[in-house]
Amino acid sequence: ASKDYTEPGVMTLYHTTSPEVAALILKGGFKPGSDGWCGGAIYFLDTPVLPESKYSPTTTKDGAILEAKVDMGRMAIMDDKCSAGYGLGVQAAVEHGFDSVSFDPGDGVEFVIADDSRVRSIRRYQ
Repeated sequence: ASKDYTEPGVMTLYHTTSPEVAALILKGGFKPGSDGWCGGAIYFLDTPVLPESKYSPTTTKDGAILEAKVDMGRMAIMDDKCSAGYGLGVQAAVEHGFDSVSFDPGDGVEFVIADDSRVRSIRRYQ
């Protein structure tokens, strides 16, 4: 069986959004979104380019990419539906002592945090 968590330390991660929202995030930090596989949370990739398959038809905005340094703490490794034996999504992970989540819905790994307290820095990448 694979380990159900890892402690990768501080990771350099990327978040695609609109230039308008990027400016707000740079001013006031990330705010958890309202939907997604792992629930209302903040979602990142470890590559700057958001694959077409990851666009949400209702919520994805693009035109800007932010680079964030994120302290992942204890990162739960969840299945392709962002689920584990103890529950679903980032809230379940946090309730079970984890700080973050990684999961792969089938088109590449996503990294998820519940709120931006784990974000150490943010800069405009593109």
